[in-house]
Amino acid sequence: MGKSVTRLYSQFQPERYELALTLDKAHMTFGGTVTIRGRKVGRPSQRITLHQNGLKITSATVIKHDKKGEQELPLARINNHDSLQEVRLHASQMVYPGMYTLTVAFEGKITDSMTGIYPCYFKDGPADKTLLMTQFESHYARQAFPCIDEPEAKATFDLTLTTEAGITVLANTPVKTQQKHGDRLRTTFETTPKMSSYLLAFVAGELQSKSATTTSGVAVNVWATAAQPAQALEFPLEIAKRSIEYFEDYFGVPYPLAKVDHVACPDFSAGAMENWGLITYRERALLAYPGQTGQSSLELIATVIAHETSHQWFGDLVTMKWWNDLWLNESFANMMEYQAVDALHPEWHVWDSFIAQEGLGALRRDATPGVQSVKTEVRHPDEINTLFDPSIVYAKGGRLLYMLKNYIGEDAFRKGLSSYFQKHRCGNTEGADLWAALSAASGKDVGAFMDPWLEQSGFPVVSITQAGRELTIAQEHFLDNPAKADPDRRWPVPLFATAPGLPDSFDSSEIALSVPNDDIVLLDTHARGHYIVRYTSDKQKQAVADKIRTQKLGEADRLMLLNGGSMLARAGYEPYSNILAMLSAYRDEASEPVWDMMSLVIGETRRFIDLDESLEDMIKQLIRTLIAKQHKRLSWQEQTGESSADQKLRATIIGLGAYAEEPAIVSRALELFESYKSKPDTVPAELRGIVFAVAVKQHTPGALTYLLQLHDSTNNSELKGDICGALTATHLPEEAEKLLGRLQDAKLVKPQDADRWLVYLLRNRYACDTAWQWMTANWAWIEQTYHDDKSYDMLPRYAASIVNTAAWAKRYREFFEPKAGQLVLQRNIAMGLEEITARVAWLTRDLTGVQKFFNTLSGS
Repeated sequence: MGKSVTRLYSQFQPERYELALTLDKAHMTFGGTVTIRGRKVGRPSQRITLHQNGLKITSATVIKHDKKGEQELPLARINNHDSLQEVRLHASQMVYPGMYTLTVAFEGKITDSMTGIYPCYFKDGPADKTLLMTQFESHYARQAFPCIDEPEAKATFDLTLTTEAGITVLANTPVKTQQKHGDRLRTTFETTPKMSSYLLAFVAGELQSKSATTTSGVAVNVWATAAQPAQALEFPLEIAKRSIEYFEDYFGVPYPLAKVDHVACPDFSAGAMENWGLITYRERALLAYPGQTGQSSLELIATVIAHETSHQWFGDLVTMKWWNDLWLNESFANMMEYQAVDALHPEWHVWDSFIAQEGLGALRRDATPGVQSVKTEVRHPDEINTLFDPSIVYAKGGRLLYMLKNYIGEDAFRKGLSSYFQKHRCGNTEGADLWAALSAASGKDVGAFMDPWLEQSGFPVVSITQAGRELTIAQEHFLDNPAKADPDRRWPVPLFATAPGLPDSFDSSEIALSVPNDDIVLLDTHARGHYIVRYTSDKQKQAVADKIRTQKLGEADRLMLLNGGSMLARAGYEPYSNILAMLSAYRDEASEPVWDMMSLVIGETRRFIDLDESLEDMIKQLIRTLIAKQHKRLSWQEQTGESSADQKLRATIIGLGAYAEEPAIVSRALELFESYKSKPDTVPAELRGIVFAVAVKQHTPGALTYLLQLHDSTNNSELKGDICGALTATHLPEEAEKLLGRLQDAKLVKPQDADRWLVYLLRNRYACDTAWQWMTANWAWIEQTYHDDKSYDMLPRYAASIVNTAAWAKRYREFFEPKAGQLVLQRNIAMGLEEITARVAWLTRDLTGVQKFFNTLSGS
């Protein structure tokens, strides 16, 4: 058991905050007062405790309300307990349960931590400018004002901000009054609905906007700094407006506020944050530059906006009681983003992307020994950030809910959600509350079906053996390291079978069934279940391969069968060379999501190069063979009216060809690099990063200097990302050193982006040693800069992902094991070690078979 903290809501329950803050941008400080009306509960004591972190408390009063009127309680002392992030108001007499009003005055510092109140920096022409903004999720409101900083402590907020004049000031609700006093601006906002402290937000600075109004009258605004082109706001505005309209219809519950602002922030740690009525984003996750934003980026922007908009209901209107039910927010938003975007742009086929991206990420992470369950206990604030595992709470949770929706049916799903929102409006819930609503709507025991999936980590491999009309279906816990699997773990597995008359699900270790004929029975059709299927007989395997080759199976099935085969091979159920042979069944594949999976198999095959470098040329030859048909079909030029999937597939094919050094692809990429310098629009945005990377890897004279200058001068965050990906593909350690040398200079690389540069270099076989040495030498800076950031606890995970050999495993252990005592790193270090152990065992076990496969393929 780790250390734990006391939940302060159990002793004081706020009902209303009146918060007045004065922001001093020149000195990067703030001060203010907060008046909290709330109820003292539990046993009598001599103190009331609030959360605070890093604040200086300058005064406080406590007033008791009872039948006799108001009585100020004399305070004996005010104690800050920094280790617990608390301030304790000690009275000179006993404080009994009842209503109280607390008034606390305080001061604090505005720091660059990207939590609490913090600055965002941007250039507007030659001028350096600053926005001030907030990030309070998960437990950072306490850095801005004393409060009960727990999700269950919902209250209304009356916010007043005093700022410099001549700027835009935004918060959760519309402006109530605004008055200028000399060079200061005092802005008071409308009272919020009851909400959690982590959802309070504001942004203050020079901003531009575009606006629209939904059919139900909600004001929708998209904001960015003046450094961004106004046209970049048009696409996100359309998606933002239509997302609200879609969810109002789907949920049957109106959007709860009068307006919603979407703000592109120059400095932002996460991808986006669902503050109620004031959603904040990384610029790259919101802004779409006409003619310069590729299809994959447009889809990313649309899904992020839909994700955050769905949170206005899931998370904001109805909020989990405590962080162990974070999935109630994030798992639903993960699935609903695809639900909305599929309705807004059906031609994008985003459910295929959901299966390819969320499904693969979830299954592969969930197969690691020691992985957390979707619902995980939280005992201490330092554990909260470790919950935001994108592969589990987001991807796996979203995948489980997609499975549930398919299990109970769309109509019951919608009806249950509408009932849930109406019953728990402005309240807090646990998973059982949602299951009750969905059970009533569907007539099925949803809790019995879902709880084992949420509360147990991992998933089953479902084996099906067929002899004529007789079937045996069995389940067992699947892990990359089978020796650590739990032999007693079971799930209610929905079959989604092709044969009629089979049960909807089974929860035993094995069932025997009969079917009407001897047609090969397939399970998990359309990839709706969170498990992998193992067909055990040669006849079944051949039938499946034939259906793949002739494309008689849908894209989701073709994708997941390849993924399942790959995962089974890595765990030792069959030789990995069988999966490489299986790729031949995909030689005519034209589906972009399926090619994502094929690329993943190719990528994991490249790990064997660390054990035998001679394999690289043979892997490149295999790639050239696989991509030939699609390269001929798609070439380089986007065609009028072509599908969005083909636009993305072209980038996948050309990217693989660039790695494989296909001569025609390399030469064309170098030509386009030269033409880009004078005419950027000659290179499709979807291919821009690949073109840049080829120039870097081919040591094109001046490429590094040109791309660095372009990176440092542009405000286009997507272009900056493409340049980062290209430069970190360098084959020259001295260039890697130069890039790493820039990471501690926030004027060259924003802290929000530094981890990406480091991770990309770690994953580059030619630069990983250089990057590792830099990381270990500069860990104190990393810890100081990112300790409160979600990216900090992910670094052990990223570092583990590069380890393929026993020698590298030793380096990992020597560096990270001494840091396992840090609560925030503990989980990912332990999982990193498990992941490395399983991977090194797999690569060692299958090396000989893979060598034999490629030697046979090349005829040597």
